[in-house]
Amino acid sequence: MGQQSSKPVPAASSSSVKSGKESVLSAEPEVVGAPAVPDIGPDDLVIAVMGLTGVGKSTFISHFSDTAVVGDDLKSCTATISIHTGQVDDKTIYLIDTPGFDDTSRTDTEILREIATWLERSYDADIKLAGIVYLHRIQDNRVGGSGVKNIQVFRELCGTEALSSVVLATTMWDALAKEKAEEREQELKTKPEFWGTLVEHGCTVLRQDDGAESAKRIIRHIVEARSQKIGGSGLLQIQEEIMVDGKELHETAAGTVLKEELEEKLREHAAKTASLEAELAELQRILREEREREQKEWEKRDIEQRDAEKRERAREEEISGLNEKLNRLAEDLKSTRERQEKVEAEYTELKQKTIWDWCAVM
Repeated sequence: MGQQSSKPVPAASSSSVKSGKESVLSAEPEVVGAPAVPDIGPDDLVIAVMGLTGVGKSTFISHFSDTAVVGDDLKSCTATISIHTGQVDDKTIYLIDTPGFDDTSRTDTEILREIATWLERSYDADIKLAGIVYLHRIQDNRVGGSGVKNIQVFRELCGTEALSSVVLATTMWDALAKEKAEEREQELKTKPEFWGTLVEHGCTVLRQDDGAESAKRIIRHIVEARSQKIGGSGLLQIQEEIMVDGKELHETAAGTVLKEELEEKLREHAAKTASLEAELAELQRILREEREREQKEWEKRDIEQRDAEKRERAREEEISGLNEKLNRLAEDLKSTRERQEKVEAEYTELKQKTIWDWCAVM
């Protein structure tokens, strides 16, 4: 970015890049009813507006152009890259509305590919960025994982040389107490994991806190910085990597950040999958052992039931035998008593007969 300079000869690339200014408005095919492609040259003021989804990119652009579509929530309103023509003082500017990372419907890799494709086409059309406005919500209580990653991608997309033409602008100051907002702004500016390294390499931090007025101050700063910049290729690092060095997107520094994140996610998913598989195997083992224990319990109860039935049958047989024995004893007793009674009768008769016989003798 900066003053016009000789254009580096691009290396052979496998990327299919459509040349000419008519291809620059969007990374998507032109549609019926789309705004006319502005006639942009290498000396025109072309400024990209970037940031996470929902930070206010379209709102920022709407202060200069009525063609920007502004939403009322955190869903992405920018479906594809578009150019909006505006005016600041006596200068015509072209603001590039870019889809934000952490989008609601697309992956970060898809968005980076779209931005890279647009930058390839702008390179072919000899269009150079005068600067970049990177927007961030000041009320975010911390820069989360997606925010830190987006900063890393943005830094590698720009490269160190281009950072002096970048404005880091904080938005939505009315959503937070001023003292707290200033505290967070200082944290963003000084911590290396946030904007600290970017500021050290020339980025300027400004506030988008006063609607159109603060938006104009930001654009004026970029215009003034461009007028004072001498030399340099005027290219972003990702343009040099793809168009000059012939790298594929995944080989660029910005692509590597996303690739490493995806690889880390793959490792996390693999570890989680392994953990879930181990947990599943353990649950299956427990279930199998429980079923085996239950089967043994059933078998044990079955054996016990069969033994109990066997004992019951034996007891019934024993009782039946005792009853039969009792009946035999009762019959024997009856028979014995009958015999006893018969003997007793015979004895009495014999005894009486003997007495009478004795008396007769007398």
